[in-house]
Amino acid sequence: MKKTVTLLGDYFFYCFTLFSLITVAGIAFTPAKSFLYDEFIKSLDPKGQKRAVEVFEQKLANAGLSRETFNPMLLIRKRSRELLVLSDDILVATYPVGIGRATIGIKLNGKDQKTPEGQYYICRKDADNRFHLFLQINYPSPDDAKRGAVQQIIKAGEEERIETAWESNACPPTDTALGGPLGIHGFGAESSWTTDGSVSMHNIHMEELFWNIATGTSVAILP
Repeated sequence: MKKTVTLLGDYFFYCFTLFSLITVAGIAFTPAKSFLYDEFIKSLDPKGQKRAVEVFEQKLANAGLSRETFNPMLLIRKRSRELLVLSDDILVATYPVGIGRATIGIKLNGKDQKTPEGQYYICRKDADNRFHLFLQINYPSPDDAKRGAVQQIIKAGEEERIETAWESNACPPTDTALGGPLGIHGFGAESSWTTDGSVSMHNIHMEELFWNIATGTSVAILP
């Protein structure tokens, strides 16, 4: 009986060893090797910072620019659902984006699901956002506030608070009926799906933007 148990144990050991060798060989000589390697690298850099910086360096070089000469501006076109990274008049990169579910028109309040239109700038960066990464823009702007006050969506005191934030280069209050915080984040650009009007990107593109664009960068949003 003891000899039988020993033979069974040896049998299972040899089978397990053979299976392990076949598995390792399969990984080493098939596309699974590349996949597992990529997943391992991602685990070391879950927010993609190292890769994003390297990729963007190449895009700057392709545009004939360096970090020192890069003067960034973001241009978002709602109709064509694209985001352009410019340096003065030089195109550095173009990315597909998603926008608010209500795709046409100026944003009037926090519940209309529209992406705002106008001139803004990045006022805050959030690396721990629930939508992967988040670049907050300073919506609502004084123009948004003035429109909201005229239409009696917000009160005069709230308009003043928004204007004060703009003048001090701070993120505006987001507790008014105009909504916010809005900005650019990850989780996909396949469709126009955001309910607050934020601009969405594929995570890999969002990483390139987030790790290479500083607060204060101008953001123009066109119809």
